Amino acid sequence: MTKPPYLTKSRYLDGLRCEKKLWLGWYERLPYEDAPPYSILDFGNRVGRGAWVLFPGGVEVAEKPYEHDAAVATTASLMAGDVPAIFEAAFEFENIRIRVDVLERLDSGWGLREVKSSKKVEAKKYHFDDAAVQLYVLEGCGITVSSVELIHTNRAYLRGQGEVDWQAMLTRTDIELQARDLLPKVKEALPRLFSVLAKPSVPYVHADKSLCKSPYQCDYFDHCMSEKPEGWVGLLHNVRTNKVRELHARGIDLIVDLPEDLKLSDCQAHALDCLSTGHTWVSKELPEVLKYLGPPAYYMDFETMAPTIPAYPDTHPGQELPFQWSVHYMAEDSTLDHKAFLAKGDTNPAREFAETLISAIDNPDAPVVVYNKTMEGKNLKALAKMFADLADDLGAIENAIVDLLDVVRGYYCHPDMIGSRSLVNGTYSIKNVLPILVPHMSYDQLAGVNEGAEARRVFTAIVFGTYTGRQADDYRQQLLDYCKQDTLAMVEIQRALEALAP
Repeated sequence: MTKPPYLTKSRYLDGLRCEKKLWLGWYERLPYEDAPPYSILDFGNRVGRGAWVLFPGGVEVAEKPYEHDAAVATTASLMAGDVPAIFEAAFEFENIRIRVDVLERLDSGWGLREVKSSKKVEAKKYHFDDAAVQLYVLEGCGITVSSVELIHTNRAYLRGQGEVDWQAMLTRTDIELQARDLLPKVKEALPRLFSVLAKPSVPYVHADKSLCKSPYQCDYFDHCMSEKPEGWVGLLHNVRTNKVRELHARGIDLIVDLPEDLKLSDCQAHALDCLSTGHTWVSKELPEVLKYLGPPAYYMDFETMAPTIPAYPDTHPGQELPFQWSVHYMAEDSTLDHKAFLAKGDTNPAREFAETLISAIDNPDAPVVVYNKTMEGKNLKALAKMFADLADDLGAIENAIVDLLDVVRGYYCHPDMIGSRSLVNGTYSIKNVLPILVPHMSYDQLAGVNEGAEARRVFTAIVFGTYTGRQADDYRQQLLDYCKQDTLAMVEIQRALEALAP
């Protein structure tokens, strides 16, 4: 006999965000995969277990999610005893199943403790809604809840020389008022969400990038975006979500069908022209702009880590630390030289990163080409603030930066840039632009690490000792190959643009 659909707190939040995701999550479930070590999800799990330190003597309900009835029974037994706290406490009310991160025994009842790896409480990340549905279930089960808190990382915490001090790294914020204020919303939403699960087919939801990527990318993003037509208006660079929805309501979903009186940015107008004509647009001003890129010129790229749990003494939760750079140098005769740095990971890499970078960029008259200067500029400023004796040299590098992204965005457009690949990477991202301008190069050719988030995760896992020996060596080579690809890609994109310049 097929069991009727039930809600969990995750499904409840899915339903608030998107009814289609709620339905797909029950009827077309994705295969379960363990979170990769030191991914965002894995850090969340580690912070969740770290929070147990705040409740000495607490006991875990160890049953798996599919052992729900047994978990409920274990929870009831622990509540009947005298344990001070229960971890992963299980409850069910009105066909809603929850696991409470921490249920704390208090003199006046019980405390609901939700644990997040965030630096602060945020309504847009459904923190209050998460607590509210749990509160609804607990009180529906007849449990007196006298306190509701969200436990999250403390931005002011500075790791010492020893192990992480979880008592200091985590902070507790009272959110009972906000959770209780949302109880009417929970009661009102539940019939609608159960009706969604009762539908024989997936409900229609007009998917767009804002809905599907905020506050995080939906697991069904590729599924929903694959249904979009070629030349969908949502592919326009920096198009506002409200505008996409307004156009859809008017029956306009294709860029080529945009009304003539619609105000467009220059980038959007070039995209419309390219898709309408099938021709590439190259600005007449491109040759003049390219002169500022050399040669001679450096091509520079950084990789950074920002571990939720600080990896090094004197660092904060989520503090960004650069651990790798790649620099190509093109001489005036167009010959190339390459240098690279990848930290060992056993100590804070910031100082060595800065010193080796300064040594590598030794021609003060050459521009330093990057692709999207925001990240490199921010890290150079942070390093200069960290190391006053290096500030002048780091400032000189920052002042020499020329952004190749600005050149591509302002002076070039190709019809293939407004395609499905841009949904993930962005219209003008290097991963989207490279295979168009340089067909023999692609990040898909790289073995293993081939994007920034994975580079960050892999190095963090090496730092924390998850990857060691031959496995760590293999990953380090992948990191070197990936970062080298970034700077070589800039070289080749510039050369391709020079060949196109009218």
